[in-house]
Amino acid sequence: MKTLKLFIGSLIFLLLIDCTAYSQSKLAYINAGDECIQRNDPFCGINNYRLALEYEEDASLCFKMGSAEKLLHNYAAAITWFQRCIVHQPEKEIKIKAFIEKADLQKRLGDFSSAFTSIDSLKQLDATQESNWNNLFLDYKNAELLALKKALIEVYPEPGDVNTAYSDFAPAALGDSLLYYSSLRYALIEKNVKISTSRIASMKTDEASREKSKILPESINMPAFNDANSSISPDGKIMVFSRCLYDENGKLKCALYESELVNGKWNEAIKLTTNKSEGYLLFFSSNRTGGFGGMDIWMSHRKSTNKYDTPINLGSTVNSNNDEWSPFYDIEVDSLYFSTEKSDGLGGLDLYQIKFTAINHQTALCLPPPFNSGYNDLYYSRSYGENHQAFLVSNRPPAARLNGSSCCYDIFRISSIKPSTDTLLIAQKDTISNSNLSTSTIDSTFNKSNISQIKLNFPIRLYFDNDYPDPKSNRPTTNKKYDDLAFDYIKRTQNYVDQQLNDSLKKVITVFFKDSVTLNFSNLEEFTNQLFYQLTHFTSRLKITILGSASPLAERGYNLILSSRRIRSLENYWKVTSEGRFEKWIKDKKLEIVFLPKGEDDADKSISDQLKDVRKSIYSKEAAMERRIEIVDIEIMP
Repeated sequence: MKTLKLFIGSLIFLLLIDCTAYSQSKLAYINAGDECIQRNDPFCGINNYRLALEYEEDASLCFKMGSAEKLLHNYAAAITWFQRCIVHQPEKEIKIKAFIEKADLQKRLGDFSSAFTSIDSLKQLDATQESNWNNLFLDYKNAELLALKKALIEVYPEPGDVNTAYSDFAPAALGDSLLYYSSLRYALIEKNVKISTSRIASMKTDEASREKSKILPESINMPAFNDANSSISPDGKIMVFSRCLYDENGKLKCALYESELVNGKWNEAIKLTTNKSEGYLLFFSSNRTGGFGGMDIWMSHRKSTNKYDTPINLGSTVNSNNDEWSPFYDIEVDSLYFSTEKSDGLGGLDLYQIKFTAINHQTALCLPPPFNSGYNDLYYSRSYGENHQAFLVSNRPPAARLNGSSCCYDIFRISSIKPSTDTLLIAQKDTISNSNLSTSTIDSTFNKSNISQIKLNFPIRLYFDNDYPDPKSNRPTTNKKYDDLAFDYIKRTQNYVDQQLNDSLKKVITVFFKDSVTLNFSNLEEFTNQLFYQLTHFTSRLKITILGSASPLAERGYNLILSSRRIRSLENYWKVTSEGRFEKWIKDKKLEIVFLPKGEDDADKSISDQLKDVRKSIYSKEAAMERRIEIVDIEIMP
C-alpha cells in the first residue's frame, strides 16, 4: 500500500513537471524565435514558432508567424497567418495591427479590392482613428492608379554571372559595357564558420566581350571587411564606397572610402574625410544625428579648396521618419532617385524621383511599374552616353529564391520599349471627359478599352522545363504553381548553356532565357494585376483562352496530358495570388478559362524526338520554344 501511494505521488509530481515543461517549452521556442528575428534570420524564427505552435496556437503566435513570412516576402502565407490571428479574436490592439498588415500585403499582391475591405474593417474596429483610416484609403487609391500605369520599359535580370543565389546589388554602370556591383557571394572563414561577406566586382556587359565577373583588388576589397555600395563618378575616375566591420554587438559600423583610378588601376582607398578631390557632388544614405529618423539622404560638395563641405540633409521632401536608401543623381535630367517605403507606393521599398533643383518645393513621385513592384525595389542607376545602361535592384520574381522565399536581391537591367498609341490613360481620359455618358456607359466603355490595352501584349508565352510539371505523370492535373516552375527553370539556365556545342548556340540559349522565359513571366505578373482590376471593378464576365504545347519527345497522347497539366499550373498560380478569389470567380462563372491542350500537334516537325540526342530534343532552343502555354485571348462575355 505504501508503494502504491508513493507511485501515485510520483505520478502527480510527474504530471506537474510535464505541465510546467509544456509551458516553459512553448515560451522557450517563442523566445528563441524572437531572438532569431532580432538577428534578421526569419527562417530560424519560423522554425521555432512552428515548434511553439505544436503546443497551442494563439493570436500572438499567429501574428509572429505572419510577420516572419512577410520578412521572407511570402505574401500569401503571411496573409493566412494574419487572418488566423484575427480569427482568434485577440485584443483590439493586436487585431488592428493584423488588419493593417493584411491590407498592406493585399496591396503588394495587387489585390486592392481586398485591401479596401480590410481598411473598412479597421474603421469598424476603431472609429476614433477614422481620419487615419481615410488617409490610408486615399493612399491605397493612389497606389491602385499607379499600378494601372506602365512605363515604356522592360525590366529583366542581368544575364551572365552577375546574379547568384546570394544578394547582388548596388550596380554602378560606366558607358555601354562596364558594370561595377556588390555581391554577398564571397565568404570569410572565422572560427571554422563560413560568413557571407560583401565584395565589389566588375564585369564587361556587352555580348561581344562579356566575361566572368572579377573581384576588385585589395585596394578596394580589404580582407575581413565588408566593402559594398560603390558609386562611380561620370568620368570614371573616382569611386566612393562603404567599408563596414561588425562591432562587438554584431552590428555593422560603416564609413565612406574613396579610391582614384590611375593608369587603369584603383589606388588604395582612403577614408572620405581625408580625401583631396574636387568638382563632385556626393549623395549618400546615413543614420547620423540631425536627420528625420532612420536612414536619410545626405549631400556633400567638394569645394575648390579640395575639402568636403559638411554634409547637408536633403530635407522633408526626400526624407521621412522611414528609411531612405540608395540615392542616385541623374545629372542629364536633373533628377534625384532614391528608395523608401510609403503607403501610397506599390509595397515594400519603392523607387521615387524628384527634380533636384526643385527639391525644396516639389513632392517626390513614386515611379510606375515595372520600375516598382510589390517587392523591394531600389538602387536605380544609369551610365551616360548614347548607348547608356540603366539598372535597378529588386527581390521581385524571378530574383533568387531560398527555400521557396523571395529572400535575395538580383540586379535587373532596364531597357526601353516602343510606345503604344493606345494607352490605358488615353482611354480613361477620353471616356471620363464625355459628360453626356451615363455611369454604366462609362464603366462599359472603360472596361472594353482596358481589355483592348491588355490584348496589346498578347500572346503571353510561358515556358517549361522538359516534362514539367510532374515528370512521368499520367494525370492531366497538378498541384504545382507556374511561378515555382518558372523560378526553378530559370535557375537551370547554366545547365542549358553547358549543353550547347559552341559559343553562338550558348548565346542563343542565354537570350532565350532572358527574352522569352523571364520577360514573359514579368508580362504574366502585369496581366494578372490587370485581370484583378477587371474582375474586382466591373460586373462583366470574362473568358480567357489558353493554349498548351509540348515538344515531340514523348508520345502524342502523353504530350496532350502534359499540355493540360501546364495550363493547370497557371490556374494554380492565380488561385494562390488571389486568396481564393479566382476560385470563386471561376465557380461563379464570372471567369471562364478555356483549355486548348494541343501537345505536339503544332510543333516544328524538324525538332528531334530522340531521347539519346538530348542536346537537340531537350536542350536546344527549338525544343525549348515548344514547351509552353500561351494566353492567346481575353474577351468580355455577354
